[in-house]
Parts: sequence; structure tokens; C-alpha cells
Amino acid sequence: MFEFIYELHDAFAQAGLPDPWQETLHLCDILSGGALRGLDGRSPHTLTPQALSLDDIVAQRQQGVPLEYILGQTVFMGRPFTCTPATLIPRAETELLVKTVLKHAAGLATDTLTIVDVGTGSGNIAVSLALALPHSRVFALDISPEAVAQAQQHVTTYQLQDRVSVRCGDLFAPVSEEGLAEAVDIVVCNPPYIPSGSLSKMAEEIVAHEPLVALDAGPYGINIFRRLVSDALTYLRPGGLLAFEFGAGQAVLVQRLVQKSGGYTPCQLVPDHTGTPRVLQTQKSISGSQ
Repeated sequence: MFEFIYELHDAFAQAGLPDPWQETLHLCDILSGGALRGLDGRSPHTLTPQALSLDDIVAQRQQGVPLEYILGQTVFMGRPFTCTPATLIPRAETELLVKTVLKHAAGLATDTLTIVDVGTGSGNIAVSLALALPHSRVFALDISPEAVAQAQQHVTTYQLQDRVSVRCGDLFAPVSEEGLAEAVDIVVCNPPYIPSGSLSKMAEEIVAHEPLVALDAGPYGINIFRRLVSDALTYLRPGGLLAFEFGAGQAVLVQRLVQKSGGYTPCQLVPDHTGTPRVLQTQKSISGSQ
């Protein structure tokens, strides 16, 4: 295994990639399905999901293609997920959002929960929550038909068809006829939050390969936040949780949006491992029933 790792590092270094060790460890983590974070000792080179030569991988990385798209898979919450350019790459940062929801769910008196995942993308959040909360009912929504197809594939892969419904449409529109008004326990969302003007400043690897619909959030980066905060009040039960990810530097802005809505309890901001606030959680006010 160590010989394989050094071979990868040397290939990335000779190709002139900026951080060969990061490339190597990232590749091994994906190929092992996250086993490098565990203790099972699996060798990553025996787990490659498709017949790719090291030369192919290096050549595509030199062109800026993300490893996840090259390999066709990624790891989220310790589980493998198929990864294609149809959806945003599930990233480790978003695991904080899932963990925030699970911590909230652990404190509830019931484990029979109705959850709506808005902008589900590949379905990684919806699937992860459904697997961790076996008595939950999850609705996974996305405006992109391609994303919905990929999310459905993951639901099938993890045999969650009886508890996870994947729907296509804008925000909550796909569940408007489901009788979920004031019946949802948790609304979770990893929305687009990059201001349009900032897209050009992002890494070429991201903007040139990942779907812009999952990144571009309008001139100020708050288009979806504003609608999410407002529309979620229709579906959340009193006391229901709204949790969403936001970008660095947007903490004050998203707090103000929630406060101005008048329908929620005071916000809590959850920091990432660097101490930067990245997830907002709040609950629908008991007196704020619509």
C-alpha cells in the first residue's frame, strides 16, 4: 500500500501539481470509500471504481478536472457516493450541516421525523439523514432533473425507496400538494450561496466543471436564503428546525434575514473546525404558526 501511495505522490509531483501529498491522500480516501479515516486497512488501489490508469488521472488533474469527477465517486459521512458533473461535489464541509441536524434530532422526544431536504443535489444529505434516522421520512427536492436522477440512484443504492422520496421542482413546490403544511419537523438545505460577482474569483477547478446553478446565488448571494427562510414557515411545525449552510462572511446577513422574517426563535451559528460560522440553525416560533 505504501509503495502505491509513493507512486501516486511521485506522479503528481512530476506533473507539477501544486500539492502532491494532498492530491495523493485525497485520491486514496476516495478510492478507499473513506477507509483511510478508519482502521480496516483496505488498500485503495484495489478499490478503484473504474479502469483508469494513473496517467489518465494525472492528465485530467492537470486540466483541472476534480478528482471526484475523474473517479466518478466521492465520500460523504464515511460512505461512497457516485459523483458526476450533473451535481455539486459533496464536500466534507457539508458534513457539519448533517451533524447539526442529527444533534438536534437526538434531543427530540420522538425519532419519527418528517424531513425536507431542499436542493438535494446528489442526495447525499437526504440519504445520510435517512440512514442515521431509521424512522424518518425524507423528501429530497431539487430543481435540476439531472440532480434528481442522481439522487434517486443513491436512494436506490442504499435501499431507501420506502422512506426517501425524490422530487423535481423549485424549492418547496414539489411537496406543495403533500399535506405537509405545518407538519415538517426539519428543513435542511445546502443552497447556492456564492454571489454572482464572486464566481470569477473562485478556483477554476470549481467554476469550470461544477454546475453553476448549484453555486450562483445572485448579486448578493442571498437569493435562495430569502425564499428558503420565508417559505419554510409554511411547512415547519411550531418548534420545527430550519438548518442551512452559508458562505464565509455571510453570518450577519443570514441572521438578519431570519430575524426580519419574524417567525423564528433566535439563531444559532455553528462554526466549522477553523472556528468560522458555516451553519445556521433556528426553530419556528411556537407563536409563529402560520
